[in-house]
Amino acid sequence: MPSHRLLLSLLGAWLLAACHSIGPLGRGAAYGDKPGPRDFRTVVVDAGHGGRDSGARARGLTEKTLALDIAKRLAELLRPDFRVILTRSYDHFIELDQRAQTASRQSDAVLVSIHLNYGRRWRAGPETYWWRVDSYSLARRMQRHLAAVCPHESGNAGLVRRRLRLTRNPAIPCVLVECGYLTNLKDARLLGTSDYRQRLARALAGALREQRLAGDSGMGPLPAPVYAPPSKATDARG
Repeated sequence: MPSHRLLLSLLGAWLLAACHSIGPLGRGAAYGDKPGPRDFRTVVVDAGHGGRDSGARARGLTEKTLALDIAKRLAELLRPDFRVILTRSYDHFIELDQRAQTASRQSDAVLVSIHLNYGRRWRAGPETYWWRVDSYSLARRMQRHLAAVCPHESGNAGLVRRRLRLTRNPAIPCVLVECGYLTNLKDARLLGTSDYRQRLARALAGALREQRLAGDSGMGPLPAPVYAPPSKATDARG
């Protein structure tokens, strides 16, 4: 009888480990405790929303349009040094799973998904979202570089660990950036200018180059992995 219970215990432990090793979209290994990227050659640049999905709209600005503009600017800045893949280069709708699949087909790469925020009018400034340990260093650098460009910040969340479809599903390190609040008057005035959008793109490019050179160096202890059940069948486990 004791040996039977031991067998069941070992089987349960094996099943738990197997669940944690199932990767995004059913492929690959768990990413919970992998180090951050270094010496990567490819950047997947994702312009959020598109087509019938306009994203946030406020003060005469539309998220899908601004996100695509910043994404294209970032791609141009990166191309001398990186292979760049845009998930969309014009105004059309792409499912989140398709964006994740595009990223997952790349090796030696990272994903940056570009968005604009919507919230209470007094909230201002950039926010950067990450979930997995392999994305933490890049997220920290992204937030630091973006915050250095923004002349004002108020009540925003800053660096946020959040389980989103594009911060957990791709098979490469993945970060989602909110470049500012369309609902904030000061942010909106800046985001409506091509000069400020170019500065945001330069900030993102600087963070990516720094990450490629340094990896996790200088970031201190990495956070512990967090595992959570998938919210739908195609979600990553972990």
